Amino acid sequence: MIESIGIYNYALIEQTEMEMQAGLSVITGETGAGKSILLGAIGLTLGQRADISVLMNKEKKCIVEIIYNVKGYSLSGWFKENELDYSDHVVVRREITAEGRSRGFINDTPVNNKILKEFGEYMVDIHSQHQSLLLGRPAYQIDILDAFCGNVSKVAEYRKCYEERRLSLLELKELKAKASEAVKEEEYLKYRLSQLESAKLKKGEKVELEEELALLTNAETIKTGFSQLTYQLRDTENNAVIPVLKNCKHVFASLRPVVKEASEYEERLNSVILELGDLADEAEKRAENTEFSPARIELVNARLNVIYDLLFKYKVETVEELLEIKEQIFGQLSGIQEYTGNIEKLEKEIAGMENRMQKLAEQLHQTRIDARIPLCQEMENLLQDLGIKHAHFEIDIQETEEFLGNGKDEVTFLFAANKNQQPGEIAKVASGGEISRVMLSLKYVLSKTRRLPVIVFDEIDTGLSGEVAHRMAQMMQEMAQGMQVICISHLPQIASAGKEHFKVYKEDRQTNTVSRIRKLSRTERVNEIAGMISGSEITSAALETARNLLKFENK
Repeated sequence: MIESIGIYNYALIEQTEMEMQAGLSVITGETGAGKSILLGAIGLTLGQRADISVLMNKEKKCIVEIIYNVKGYSLSGWFKENELDYSDHVVVRREITAEGRSRGFINDTPVNNKILKEFGEYMVDIHSQHQSLLLGRPAYQIDILDAFCGNVSKVAEYRKCYEERRLSLLELKELKAKASEAVKEEEYLKYRLSQLESAKLKKGEKVELEEELALLTNAETIKTGFSQLTYQLRDTENNAVIPVLKNCKHVFASLRPVVKEASEYEERLNSVILELGDLADEAEKRAENTEFSPARIELVNARLNVIYDLLFKYKVETVEELLEIKEQIFGQLSGIQEYTGNIEKLEKEIAGMENRMQKLAEQLHQTRIDARIPLCQEMENLLQDLGIKHAHFEIDIQETEEFLGNGKDEVTFLFAANKNQQPGEIAKVASGGEISRVMLSLKYVLSKTRRLPVIVFDEIDTGLSGEVAHRMAQMMQEMAQGMQVICISHLPQIASAGKEHFKVYKEDRQTNTVSRIRKLSRTERVNEIAGMISGSEITSAALETARNLLKFENK
C-alpha cells in the first residue's frame, strides 16, 4: 500500500504531502482544481514520460516521492534480480531537473524508467478513461480472463516457451537463408578447391622454381664463367694463379733462416693456395654439371605459369597465401555440409518447444472454458446492481491453429445493455458510462483473485447517481478489505464511503495560482459532501443528508 505521497514543484502543485492509510480513500474537488495533476505526479513514479514543462518553477527541480509498504507481497526476489536493496518500506522517487533531465530512484538507487514501470505494475493499478479504452483490446480481455482463472503462472510459463520458440524460428530462418546461399555457392567453391588441389602447391615452390629458371636460362654464361675461373686459377700455362702462389711459397721457405715471420707468411699463403684450389675444383664441377636444357626450361616455365595464373586469379602474391585460401574454401564446404545437421537439430528443438506449448495451450483453453460461465454470471449480477438491468455479458473463445502470445485462443468480450439486444463487442456497442461500469465490475471480480496492493479509480462514477452510486461505493469498500483503494469522485455517495477524505482545491496568490490538497476532518467532510449535494450554497437539508450518508456508508 501507499504510506505517503510527496509532490514538489509539479505543475500547479508547489508542495504537498499526503499520509495515506489502508482501506478506501476518496479525493474530491471542483473540476480543474488539480485532481488530474495529482494522478500525473503519481504516474511519474510509475515510469511515465515527462519533460521540463511539468516544472512549476522553471529554476527548481520537480520531485515526486511515494513510500510503499510492500510487506507480504513477495517482492524480495524481484529486488535481488534487479540488484536493489530490499526493505518492507520502499521509497520511489522521480526527479525532473531544471535542465529537463529525468532521474528515477528506488530506495535511493538510480533506476531507469523500465524498472519503475515494472515495480509499478506490481504495486498500482490506475483506472482511467484511457484504461477503459483498453477493454476493447483482445490482449487485455484475455489477460482479465486469465487473471480470473488463476492462469497467471501458467501463462508466464507458456510465454517463456513462446519467446524461446520465436527466437529459435528467427535463428532457423537465418540458418536456412545462409544454407540456401551456401548451396548456390557450393559448386563454385568445389571448382575452386579442385583447381587449387590439382595444382599440388608447396610452400616455397615459387621461389625455388624462379631461382632454377634463372640458372637454366643462363647456363652457357654460368658454364663459361666457371670454366674460365678454373682455367685462370689452375690450368693456364702462363701465370696461372695457383702455380704462381706456389712459387711464392717457395720464396718464403727459403727465407725461413733469416726472417722469423717467414714461416707465418708461408702458412698464410698455404691457406690461400688450399682455398683457391678448392674453389677451382668446385668451379670445375659446376662447369661440368651445368648444361643448357630446353626441356627443363619448358617444364619450369609451365609450372610457374600455373602458379602465376593462380596468384593473379586470387589476387595474392605468394604460394603460402594460395594454400591459406585453399584451407578457407575447405572450411566453407565443411560448413555447408554442417548446415543440414544444424537445421535438423534446431527443427527438432522447435518441435519439442511446440509440443510443450501445445500442452500448455490446451490446459489454458480448458481453464478458460471452465471459467467463462462463472465470470459471465458474476459480471451480469454486478452490472445489474450498477443499474444496467438487462445487462448480458458473454465471452467468446475461439481456438486457433497458430500459436499466439497467450496460447491458442482468441477471446472476445461481448456485451448487451438492453433487453433482446444482440451482444456485440464492448468497444462498439457500450457507452462510456457502461464501459466504466464494466471495468469496475471486472476490477471488483479480479480483486478477489489478484492481490494488487493499490487500485486508483479516476472518476469512474461519471454519469451515475442514487442507488447505483451506493452500490458502487459498497463495491469499492469491499475491494478495500483486501487492498488500498483510492477514488477520485464527484458523487457524495462515494465520497462519504471513504475511510479518509482528501480535498483538492486551488488557491489564488498575488502572482500565481497553486493547487493544494489536504485531509478533511469529520466536520469538514460533512461540509464538503453537503456542498457536493446542494452546490455552493449549503443548506441545512444538505448538511443533514451528508451526515446521514457518512453514517450509512461507514456503518
